[in-house]
Amino acid sequence: MRFLKNNLTTKFMMGIAVIMTVMMAINLLWILTQYRRQAEAEMKEKAMVIAQQLIATRAFIASKQDVINRDSQGNYEFKHLNPAAVGKGIGDIFNQYSGYKFKQTRLKTRDPGNAPDNFEVEMLKKLAADRSLKELWGYDQIAGTRVFRYMVPLYCDDSCLPCHGKPAGATDIAGFPKEGYSAGDFAGAISIVFPMTAFEENIKANIITQVSFILLMVFASIGGIYIMMEHIVVNPIKVLTEKVVALGQGKWDASINEVSTYDEMRRLAVEFNSMATKLQQLYSSLEEKVAERTRMLYDANQKLIKQGEELMAMNARLSEADRLKSEFLAVMSHELRTPLTAIIAFTEILLAEGQTLSDVQREYLEDIFESAHQLLGQINDILDMSKIEAGLIRLNRQPVDIRDIVANISRITSSLIAKKKLDFTAKIAPDVPVIMADYEKVSHILRNLVSNAIKFTPAGGKISVIIEVTANTSENPQLKILVKDTGIGINASDRKLIFEKFRQVDGAAQREYAGSGLGLAIAKNLVELHGGKIWVEDNVGGGTVFGFTLPLTAKGG
Repeated sequence: MRFLKNNLTTKFMMGIAVIMTVMMAINLLWILTQYRRQAEAEMKEKAMVIAQQLIATRAFIASKQDVINRDSQGNYEFKHLNPAAVGKGIGDIFNQYSGYKFKQTRLKTRDPGNAPDNFEVEMLKKLAADRSLKELWGYDQIAGTRVFRYMVPLYCDDSCLPCHGKPAGATDIAGFPKEGYSAGDFAGAISIVFPMTAFEENIKANIITQVSFILLMVFASIGGIYIMMEHIVVNPIKVLTEKVVALGQGKWDASINEVSTYDEMRRLAVEFNSMATKLQQLYSSLEEKVAERTRMLYDANQKLIKQGEELMAMNARLSEADRLKSEFLAVMSHELRTPLTAIIAFTEILLAEGQTLSDVQREYLEDIFESAHQLLGQINDILDMSKIEAGLIRLNRQPVDIRDIVANISRITSSLIAKKKLDFTAKIAPDVPVIMADYEKVSHILRNLVSNAIKFTPAGGKISVIIEVTANTSENPQLKILVKDTGIGINASDRKLIFEKFRQVDGAAQREYAGSGLGLAIAKNLVELHGGKIWVEDNVGGGTVFGFTLPLTAKGG
């Protein structure tokens, strides 16, 4: 069974069979559709002829009423042979032997035998509502039999008015009350019913004939295709397969010269023989080429091993150099802090106890004190950065109220803020909770950002600190801190560099504003160590906004 599924002839035959079956089925559907349309047209034509004959009969009877209703002496005597009575009588006789049924009907009938059924009621309403309709037809189910139904409208003319005209309610010659119609009014319809039994049997017979023809065509086509495929394609492919297997086993003299082939198969045989010859030539020199490629691969592998060793040695030297650099910075920072601390201490003593100092001397001492503090801050930054790079920074998490940190920074920087006459505000949302963080390091981050804002904001500017809880998700709320200033701002091209070590916005700023360029780099590392992120953006109206986030719960290193 598996062989049959993988057999080329079987697949081809199945494909052709499916295509032919689909095409034949489409053709059958098309034929049946056309047959239905033709049959419907024929039934409409028959119904129309019957209806016109009945209408002509009614018109003839109406025109001969004077003759019918007078005796040989010319006396008037109603014979009850008006158009309605004649139409009903003809319908009753016709319905008995033809299998077709027709009647005259309207919404309100005089004779209960002419009363409309549900289908006729709907059609009468449509004909009464739209005088442009000349006929209506459709399909219905009567006593379990499918039927074709056809209706044509009837309109009053002058011959109808003696019995159906005005005044409404007056008794006509037949003893019925008049309807009060005028010439041209809708007066009802002729309804004709055809049984569709013969039509459906013809369709069934047609389907059986067409399906039988389709099956005959499919089987005949499969048989013919099978014979052609075996003779023209399959047999040559079998021979070719045997030769390919032999060639794969190293029998380089395999060829298909002795096989009769056709068209493209002949060319395939020629190309196969050419391939076999080339493979034989290639195999003769293959061992030499393999040896050569093996030697080249060995040489390349040795070079890679040597380069790997060189890279490892270089990496070790770089690691050692980085370690020595960090140690050097740590030692130098420590050694420099000791004399600077002494300078700051003695300067404070001189400023505090030097009542006899002149204004110039006091100004010089204040400059020494401020410069020493700046230098000490830069040395501390270098020492902190070296610790960060060496992986020596650890967080001491504890409950931290950010309000205490803001108050402390505001107190420390109050003199600088007052000196530059800056407007400093802090807005802390009432729902800001106590967070788990390292108090000193969070203070360091915020102090660096506020100090930068003070440094780069001209006199009379504004600085604001805004703290709130972000509303990104209820599962991971964060504390967002923004430091806004109206300072010199930062170009968009410099923002990607601003958090790198030893970077300031440009050379001019570095000369005008003192600093090591490490404050933002340290702040970035400390924020990320807490598991938050830091960024910079423009402040609306000028200046800069630095922002960072901290998790409300413990996260990060």
